[in-house]
Amino acid sequence: MENPAEYTIDKSTIDSLSSDTRVLILTSLRGRHKTNAELSKELSLKSPTIHHHLERLKESGLVEPREDGHKWVYYHLTPFGQALFNPDKKMKLSIALSAFLTFITGLVAVVTYFTLPRLNIRIFPGLDDPFFPMFVVAVIALGTQALIIAYIILWERGSS
Repeated sequence: MENPAEYTIDKSTIDSLSSDTRVLILTSLRGRHKTNAELSKELSLKSPTIHHHLERLKESGLVEPREDGHKWVYYHLTPFGQALFNPDKKMKLSIALSAFLTFITGLVAVVTYFTLPRLNIRIFPGLDDPFFPMFVVAVIALGTQALIIAYIILWERGSS
């Protein structure tokens, strides 16, 4: 199960992720492996509470304990747990491609709106225009997709 595409999110995983505390534990374990006591101190929760949440995360296959022969048990993210925080490059590419294509579609719709022949010429559409809803949707799509594309570009710069 080394390929992230092979991971399946089942009911157990969804149940594990439904707790804010468990999500905080997973987020904390992204940086490095930690003990129950470290997590307890970091999250300001009692040790038995952290232990309960770690057991739930262990059952769902998101964390594993690592005993190094000493007194402490360290917990770390499994490859599946890491895959939840680091989606693979193909997924990022498909999101970027779909955002770009939607952006182009919205741009074409706006250009089409302004180039349609009309009897009365207006620079900005009026509410009585039958194509006004298309114009509004196209402008919203352009704005949203531009934000998504900008976020993806900044996301890639931040991760490299």
